[in-house]
Amino acid sequence: MYQVSFSPDQPLTYFLEDDQSLSRLAVVPERGGIATEWTIQGQPILYFDQERFRDASLSIRGGIPILFPICGNLPNNQYTLNGQTYHLKQHGFARDLPWTVMQQQTQTCASLDLKLSHCDDTLAVFPFQFELVISYQLRGNTLRLQQRIANLGEQRMPFSLGLHPYFFCREKGSVTLHIPANTFLDQKTGTSHDYNGTLNLNQPELDL
Repeated sequence: MYQVSFSPDQPLTYFLEDDQSLSRLAVVPERGGIATEWTIQGQPILYFDQERFRDASLSIRGGIPILFPICGNLPNNQYTLNGQTYHLKQHGFARDLPWTVMQQQTQTCASLDLKLSHCDDTLAVFPFQFELVISYQLRGNTLRLQQRIANLGEQRMPFSLGLHPYFFCREKGSVTLHIPANTFLDQKTGTSHDYNGTLNLNQPELDL
């Protein structure tokens, strides 16, 4: 009923499948632990730019990138801690580093656990010892993502942890969004606007 397999092609990709619901998830540990594909009965749930993904020099657009240790960006991409200035780029480094496969199981669902730990590269921009684990769990038409973060050092560790899913939509005009907000900030113009529950989704791009 549940299966976990992998493709030896580069980049190494793991596939989580539920045969009964015909759902499938693809995860690439070495490229930021990203989920690149989620389909149910052959229908895509996620948008993913395969051509951009093939160029490792470009940021990935699509799937479910993992954001850590920051969501969004900082002024000039830098911050000061204990008198020292560090440079931390938008959304952090988790989405760019290789993750380690910890375990997989197929008893109650198709699941895959990945781990990211501190290293010399992370300590240079985020001076904290940590372990971040994400568990992808596919069962029926449901995808569950569980994240666990551990501070392995002795000092307090500030961080943000998030996901950046790209959902595939054939007809933008039929989409309904439920967002608990009264205002929104247009990132392109820097202007704030009242939010009344509707957005003009026919624009080429919204960055709010």
